[in-house]
Amino acid sequence: MSEKKIMNIFEKLSAITSELPKVAKNLQVGEGRFAYKAVSEVDINNAVKPLEEKYKVYSYPVSRNIIETGEIESKTGNKQLFLRIETIYRFVNIENPQEYIDITTYGDGVDPQDKAVGKAMTYGDKYALMKAYKIATGEDPDQEASAELGKMVKKPTKKDDRALAREKFITFCKTNNVNMVEASKKYKLNTTSKVEDFENAMENLKQEITLGEIK
Repeated sequence: MSEKKIMNIFEKLSAITSELPKVAKNLQVGEGRFAYKAVSEVDINNAVKPLEEKYKVYSYPVSRNIIETGEIESKTGNKQLFLRIETIYRFVNIENPQEYIDITTYGDGVDPQDKAVGKAMTYGDKYALMKAYKIATGEDPDQEASAELGKMVKKPTKKDDRALAREKFITFCKTNNVNMVEASKKYKLNTTSKVEDFENAMENLKQEITLGEIK
């Protein structure tokens, strides 16, 4: 008896996509003239989880970075915190964990208290699943009018150490005419690499430049 062929990650995502039904917009967002219907994270997860289990795919947010922050002040003087978060969402083939697909997604959150971060993460995660599996909802952001939130006052974004280390590495490559793509492959660097990974890569590249191995 021949062994059952293990599907690759692309085949699995395609199979899940073909079996996912349309997800209804059961979530009421806002009030009054700015109210609209949306798809909830719960409904998306309830549709996706059984099929990911069936085809042995595990998905999760492998990295998050706050890329923009600000304060929104309404005409009445009320203030709300604004956050934009970049999320790298990973889909792993459980039967071959070295095989995975990363999707970059973004989520915005606005809240007068402490829920802006949670809203931004939820939005980003929900849309990562929706876009990865091409989930039909009938939802089109261009069809909905956004509330007039007021004047946006941007605040400097405090980047985490990993993002700063990555930027430093990129600047180093540009300054020293090093092929960043090749260097990243050689030292296995990506957006989820640790600070020390970038630092070690730069030290090694400095030695290569000194020895004339990189011209």
